[in-house]
Amino acid sequence: MARTPKVVEDRREQIIDAAMRVFSQKGFTRATNKDIAREAGITPGLIYHYFENKEALLRAIIEARSPLRLVSSLSPQTLMLPPEVFLRFIILQVLGIVEEEKFVQLLRMFLPEIIHNPDMSQLGAGVLQRGLGFLARYIASKMQAGELRQADASLTAQVCMGSVIGFVLRRQIIHDAVALEYSHEQIADAVVETVLKGLLPR
Repeated sequence: MARTPKVVEDRREQIIDAAMRVFSQKGFTRATNKDIAREAGITPGLIYHYFENKEALLRAIIEARSPLRLVSSLSPQTLMLPPEVFLRFIILQVLGIVEEEKFVQLLRMFLPEIIHNPDMSQLGAGVLQRGLGFLARYIASKMQAGELRQADASLTAQVCMGSVIGFVLRRQIIHDAVALEYSHEQIADAVVETVLKGLLPR
């Protein structure tokens, strides 16, 4: 069969999905390309047609299955939304992605790896920095436009993201019953109101 763009993309997605399952079951370090190929129903050698190595496959998972995919998919119209509308939208989208069972399993695999593997720690920090950079640039643009009062845009982005990460860790890793009581909408509303209350023009 000819490797049309559709066939190539479908196979790539198949390998990414299989790798997510294998990484979440065995951990990144213990998982092998042979394990991933078996899960995907392909030969191990075929993986190398799509990914240079296991690390490249993990990076592809992060790009395709993490909230980072939001950054490249947002329309210019979305970026023009008022801060309270935009931040609520982004938080709801992020929670919808990271609280999917497949992503939660990957998160549970990733956290211990970060503790014991410096390379994974750098990868995790890189992902966070890209998300924070995007959010900080949006906040800074709204400050410049007068829609938010002047403050440290980078620190504001960290406070916003830190609140969301805190909820996700409490809900999905610690299984904190108090945090689990709230809906995504309630969390988004609380974070937006708390973060923006001191930033809206007086």
